[in-house]
Amino acid sequence: MGIMDLFGGKKKAEAEAAEKERLEQEKIEEKVAAQKKAHEGLEWPPLPRLNPVNVENTKKIDVEDRISPERKDEIGNMVFDLELGQDSIRFLNLQELLFLLTTQEVFNKKAPLENYEANHRKLYNEFLNRVRDAEVVYVLYDAATGYPFIDHGYVNMYMDKENAEVAVKLFGQQFRKLMIRECQGEGSSDESSKRGFFDYLYFLGIEHIIVDNGFYRAHFRRSEIAAAPGQWTEDSKLPPSNPALNFAMLDFLGEVRWPVKYEKRPQVIRAKEMRMASFARNARFLVPMQHEGPAMMTEDGKVKLTKDSKIKFPVMKTQNGQDFLPVFTDGIEYAKKFKDGEWQGAAFTFQDILRLLQDKNGIIINPFGQRIVMPKDRMAALEMAAQQAEKAKKAAKKTTKKKATITDFREFKEESEDKSKEDLTEMKDQMPEAEDELHDIDGAPFTEAAEKPIED
Repeated sequence: MGIMDLFGGKKKAEAEAAEKERLEQEKIEEKVAAQKKAHEGLEWPPLPRLNPVNVENTKKIDVEDRISPERKDEIGNMVFDLELGQDSIRFLNLQELLFLLTTQEVFNKKAPLENYEANHRKLYNEFLNRVRDAEVVYVLYDAATGYPFIDHGYVNMYMDKENAEVAVKLFGQQFRKLMIRECQGEGSSDESSKRGFFDYLYFLGIEHIIVDNGFYRAHFRRSEIAAAPGQWTEDSKLPPSNPALNFAMLDFLGEVRWPVKYEKRPQVIRAKEMRMASFARNARFLVPMQHEGPAMMTEDGKVKLTKDSKIKFPVMKTQNGQDFLPVFTDGIEYAKKFKDGEWQGAAFTFQDILRLLQDKNGIIINPFGQRIVMPKDRMAALEMAAQQAEKAKKAAKKTTKKKATITDFREFKEESEDKSKEDLTEMKDQMPEAEDELHDIDGAPFTEAAEKPIED
């Protein structure tokens, strides 16, 4: 082969490669042009509403769009790219990133975008990384509960304080009294706290978080940032946590203490209250106690006592002089008063506690937090109703081939009620001797009314 043939062949190969690249680029441009035509006339999505709540006769607060029309034209057209490059999105600020993510979702509903799933995942992953790497996040707290504000199942989080301040004003129009709390993010270098903010949200049962609500926004699940405590272990001795109950209590309190009226509000409150009661009935609580005599700790953290054991519980007095047993959903709430001292935290089920109450008037769940009061008679009624429902469900399975009559149902109901009363009496008789120690924590009486907010 001659030298001319060698160089001639090389030039030919380069020319063919260039032609191939040109044709591929033309195909890409044709697809991009086709996508633009399919979405022709579709405007960039505006700032979304804060939430579905409508309030009459209030002065509207105009929210300043952080992105100019010119910048939207520049960024928005990126949704037509067949493959988004990482370098093209990493330099976008958060609002620009969320605008692009929102535009991509809106436009894809109008007409499918090429390679939508892969491009959407790139944008979403970049968004998650921003949240995960943040040293500080700004969270809206409800002044009526002292906990993160829950709005339609979501907690509101912001990456800068300015946007959070605007949101507080917007929610204020809906008669929500909120405050901004600076919380340590996952990217914080502060190692003074062993538990991060997203770990704390787990114990509150908060899984859904919305970022920059009131502006271009996105939402994610808490578990996408941090695993649940104990998720990677099989330790059966982990203390109770009750995230679902905590969430139900906060959701109920936030609704009850919201000073508004709307259609079907009583039904909404009733439904949230029943959900809370249902979770309480199936919960395991930490109860401070002292004991003398034989006692054994089981693998699941419960204390097994005998008739020879003597136990003592702290009792908290309400304003009207009634005695209530303090119980706690988790170690965080328990440690607010009983972290160090002479009391030992033991795990008890709702049914265990019902046996322990004896002459006490009921329980206070998280007395230094949500302060949910459950009188003993209501606890007994709840347990009885739950047992009846379970028995009815079992009976229904056995008699699927036989149609039950009204007489059958009445007989079953009476039998269930009698048996439930016998069960409660028997449970009480089997309990060891118990003593109570009156506790007036910090000299402050506890409220029985959910409507009264927590005072700092």
